[in-house]
Amino acid sequence: MKNNFYFKMALRNIRANKQLYLPYGISALLTVSMLFQMLSLMSNKFEGMRGVDSLILLFRFGSVIIGIFSLIFLLYTNSFLIKRRKKEVGLYGILGLEKRHVARILFLESLLVGTVTILSGLGLGALLGQLLFLFLNYLLKLPIQMAYSLEPLNFVLTAAVFTGIFFIAYLYNVSQVTFSNPIQLLRGEKEGEKEPKSNVLLFILGLLLLGAGYYISLTISDPIAALLHFFVAVVLVIGGTYLLFTSGSIYILKRMKKNQKLYYQPRAFISISGMLYRMKQNAMGLANIAILSCMVIIALATTTAIYVGSENALGSHIATDHQATVYYDEEKTIDAVQADLGKVTERIQTDTFGLTISDLKSFTYVNIFGIFDGNELKQGEGPTFTGTTLLTAEAMNGLENLSLTLEPNELYLHEAAHYPYDTVVIAGETFNVKIFDNELENFMVDTEVGEIYLFVAPNKETLNRILQKYEDTGQGYDASVTGSVIWNTNTSAEGEMAYADKLRPLIEKEAIVNYQPRAEMREEWYAMTGGFLFLGIFLGGLFTIGTILITYFKQVSEGYEDRTRFQIMQKVGLDKEMIRDTSRSQVVWMFMLPIIVATTHMAFAYPILYKMLLIFGLNSHVILIGSMAGIVVLFALIYWVIYRLTARVYYSIVQ
Repeated sequence: MKNNFYFKMALRNIRANKQLYLPYGISALLTVSMLFQMLSLMSNKFEGMRGVDSLILLFRFGSVIIGIFSLIFLLYTNSFLIKRRKKEVGLYGILGLEKRHVARILFLESLLVGTVTILSGLGLGALLGQLLFLFLNYLLKLPIQMAYSLEPLNFVLTAAVFTGIFFIAYLYNVSQVTFSNPIQLLRGEKEGEKEPKSNVLLFILGLLLLGAGYYISLTISDPIAALLHFFVAVVLVIGGTYLLFTSGSIYILKRMKKNQKLYYQPRAFISISGMLYRMKQNAMGLANIAILSCMVIIALATTTAIYVGSENALGSHIATDHQATVYYDEEKTIDAVQADLGKVTERIQTDTFGLTISDLKSFTYVNIFGIFDGNELKQGEGPTFTGTTLLTAEAMNGLENLSLTLEPNELYLHEAAHYPYDTVVIAGETFNVKIFDNELENFMVDTEVGEIYLFVAPNKETLNRILQKYEDTGQGYDASVTGSVIWNTNTSAEGEMAYADKLRPLIEKEAIVNYQPRAEMREEWYAMTGGFLFLGIFLGGLFTIGTILITYFKQVSEGYEDRTRFQIMQKVGLDKEMIRDTSRSQVVWMFMLPIIVATTHMAFAYPILYKMLLIFGLNSHVILIGSMAGIVVLFALIYWVIYRLTARVYYSIVQ
């Protein structure tokens, strides 16, 4: 046969199946465009920008996620597509075409679809790239505009990735032809029609997995534990979701079938029996939609909350325009730290560069690493992060304008620690504990990140005595001294940055100093949170495309299967109105179930998400709940639009 014949056959097949190929091609085009744009972001040099390393790491992560997701969901939808065409491919064999001829036609179809979508996707990515960069510049609040460049390597990489995906899809399609005879192919559309068996054990296992995932989220204690156990909880919930959809739904439907009063009603009979026969195949699709819906909501809600809560997070990290911390790699006494801190403070007061320095305060404090066993602070690490800090009453009074006084055997403890004992043992010395509940403006105490204990000691001699005992017992590195100085300046954010650039080398001559103005921290913070939000929107869009495509193919597949079934029902005397009503109830039920499950998962995931976001400085329930509620409502609206559009396709096929 001539090559022209195969090409015409491939082109005709694509046109004949445009109802399947068009959404498949559009989705492939969009994923090609998204991967190209993410690679373009990753390869941008971001010259003159602070925090660029974390941003590039985010884009690299996003590129990997897009590549993996594109592979999974294009192969998944390709399996729907080839299943719908098995009858057509089987007819080729009956009409005399050999399998190698069919494989050649399938190859040309893959080549045509792949070439058009890859080239179109690259073109779309190049066109939208500039718009994307403008949006990213807006989110990052950068003082300079990032330049958008079209790197040839990104075109090659994107084309290579999707050529590989289309080739794998082609191999899968060929395997379906090679390992089946024409009769099997003609019956291929009917696969999954057998009534699945209910498995109570799998149903119970699904409940246990889901319960275990929920339990981890509800009982998580601190941000570090949340970060470590989040993916375990996600795997458990995904496993539980699949088992409950596949086994649980069948078990429930069969229980409904055994209820004779319910089942032998015309509407219930049609709905339950119809859903039961194809539930095994539909259940996987519904579970996929539920998981994708969760991914969309998590990606968008968490990144939106981090971005919206940026100013709150900044405020909890730095209270003044400038903060410099004096620290050491080796053990130092309080006097030595105060001496260096004095030099730094003097330099700040001397070299003002024309600005007015106000609210200048310096203080030293002791950090002790250990865990509480009852009322005694001991060496070691516990299941949650524990931090113990001690200041003198003089330092705390000067820093927060207080008037705390103590006896030699007493310590003040801030009430935020919720300490249950009247005494505390530190370095073998017992102190009576007094509680103070003043709101602190300059010394940040964030008890959300773990067990944080802020003690106030009577004087410097008490702190020196504690440090000496740690040194005598060979645990000197478990206790360290740090000095900080904070101050404000009367200038704009740009002025703060210029002032910091001049002051930094001068104070770094005096000691090892970590100096960061708030303006610089804000720039780095927005670079990170803006990058997160951008990535969340990008991945949320990608997962939404996946949800739409899977929903569409599920509807088309169900429509063709239901059409034959409903034609039989009409022949046995059921009227069209009743058939239409029962089909509508099935469609609504199948659509509502994934979004209900996804919303339930989000409600139980809230505690672990909140703990994780504390790492990024977000400590506002209002912001996180508002973001999650807003995204759930927005996604539900999008999902409703998907329902209206795909249901219309379903009804047109069935009728």
